[in-house]
Amino acid sequence: MATNLVSLKNALNTDGVKAKFADMLGKKSAGFMTSITTVVQNNALLQNADVNSIILAAAQAASLDLPINPNLGFSAIIPFNDKKA
Repeated sequence: MATNLVSLKNALNTDGVKAKFADMLGKKSAGFMTSITTVVQNNALLQNADVNSIILAAAQAASLDLPINPNLGFSAIIPFNDKKA
């Protein structure tokens, strides 16, 4: 398990983050938050992404009530590196 995945799980388990997703999704929030972890677990590039960036991307999808499962095609969290080397 990548260190970033542990950090993501810890961030998702904070009361503030749980409350925000619950406000947006109601009873569906727990399942949605699990899907965030699953999406990151299945994508090596996302495992290296900033945890806050992942949560913000997921929150955008949640605010539109869209699932983030890439197989469904409604929304996806896509890793992007804009750092100038």
